[in-house]
Amino acid sequence: MSTTETPTPRSPCLSGWLRGLLFVSLAFNLVIVGVVAGAVWRHAGGDGDRRAARADRVSIAYIRALDRADRRAIRDEMRARLPGRDALRAQIRDSFGAVLATLRAPDFDRAALAAQLEAQFSIGADQQRLARELMIDRLAGMSLEQRRAFADRVEDELARMARRDRDR
Repeated sequence: MSTTETPTPRSPCLSGWLRGLLFVSLAFNLVIVGVVAGAVWRHAGGDGDRRAARADRVSIAYIRALDRADRRAIRDEMRARLPGRDALRAQIRDSFGAVLATLRAPDFDRAALAAQLEAQFSIGADQQRLARELMIDRLAGMSLEQRRAFADRVEDELARMARRDRDR
């Protein structure tokens, strides 16, 4: 009796560019995790609270305090001024290529790696800087009453964040 084996169906493969993009994303996330973990370890105080102070919490309070129209206007202006997503992704992907080449080089070049990492992080810093400038422009155009209402919303958001921290 002869048995004919049925070939098992192959799982779909990831295309090369998608695999590369996933690798770049993973590598970037690992860099961020390493930086954050290092900062937590370095700056952990003796007060018993070992949680990291998140830098994005500063901007979150302000962003949430803006009304929908102001957030939308800032977003639209940022899209107009910054390179498109495809260009930004290509820039990040290329920057990882340079970092990987430096890490794999027979002679470690600390200065080159530092410059490459600085360039990578500056991509996000440039976006944050533009967002701050646009928010300040929006606030400068507000009346005193609007600025006071904004300040009240920031204060409310800070209280909400503090309550959330206590509950953790």
